[in-house]
Amino acid sequence: MSSDDLLFSDLRAANIARLPTFRNKKSVLLHPPKEGEVPGHNWLLSQWGNALAGEVGEVAGLLKSIEKGDCTLEEAREDLGRELADVQTYLDLLAHRAGISLSQATLQKWNEVSERVGSPVRLAPYEAHLEGAQEHVDVMRPVFPWNEG
Repeated sequence: MSSDDLLFSDLRAANIARLPTFRNKKSVLLHPPKEGEVPGHNWLLSQWGNALAGEVGEVAGLLKSIEKGDCTLEEAREDLGRELADVQTYLDLLAHRAGISLSQATLQKWNEVSERVGSPVRLAPYEAHLEGAQEHVDVMRPVFPWNEG
């Protein structure tokens, strides 16, 4: 892991911390802190889903512009990165609202798909990498047929 990598848990903690301070364009607090309420639970799942869909739509719009020739990927890369980051942020907020750990869900689903498609590549929790367990080294740095040696 490089020094500029981000953990799911760090994104979740930052999202929860920022929610009570998040204002719309009219400076209205969208998730005002209320005693006994979990930040972000004042929105329905569908509201978080709609926010996520809006961000995915912005990504789709950029991809359409690239494929139409309005701009190149190189010209749009920075904007595309920002929009993908928005998708990731809203995906985490939706998962938070639903009580889902994206980290755990991703690990489980990734490994299920790897098993189903016959791939030896598996993910392991970050803590397993820190412990230096030999069984997880191959997960962290898998060997692919095209780069063996």
